[in-house]
Amino acid sequence: MLVMEPTDRGGPMAGAAVILLHGSGGLRSDFPTFQSQAARLAALGYLVTMPNYFSNARNPAVQDDTAWWSQAVIDAADWTTAQYGIRPGCLGAMGYSRGGYLAAEVAVQETEIQAVVGIASAGNVPANQIRRQPSILLISAERDPVIPPSRTRRWAQRLRAAYVPVEALLLDSDSHRFDQGQWTFIFDTADSFFRRTLAGRHAAG
Repeated sequence: MLVMEPTDRGGPMAGAAVILLHGSGGLRSDFPTFQSQAARLAALGYLVTMPNYFSNARNPAVQDDTAWWSQAVIDAADWTTAQYGIRPGCLGAMGYSRGGYLAAEVAVQETEIQAVVGIASAGNVPANQIRRQPSILLISAERDPVIPPSRTRRWAQRLRAAYVPVEALLLDSDSHRFDQGQWTFIFDTADSFFRRTLAGRHAAG
């Protein structure tokens, strides 16, 4: 697991933490984007952790037992919340594509994750297995060819039926992947969301 410590412990989100979850390309694929954006979060006071939930299999996205992925997120959440200075109720998760699925699916069933940003993703947890109500923001491309917006909308409807507070944002894009400017907008939007939904928004007084 990669860890980025806060570079400003007096920042507006000091005491809060965010878990960043990669997509099906693996952490190596998404790290160049995550690194620069995570540095911006760290400058605001967040502790950022980036677990690699894939195994060492040749094609983990296909070969892995997905139960391991969930356990990896649970373990990352437990480790992150145990770090010095992280306040109760101040853990968020943010995932891209497969990582967005995983972040939300784990958060609505267990862990101390209080807010989730799912990017280009949806979810598959049956309504009767949704046991928690973290705040969730779903960000998707209007014409995503991989995860159709209709799939994201169905997931949002299922969450709302289980009393999970959900927000949705559609980007004017026809791609499943995003350029640097779009990622900056996504992370800025996520920061605003976490400031509203995590108890850590009060960490700086």
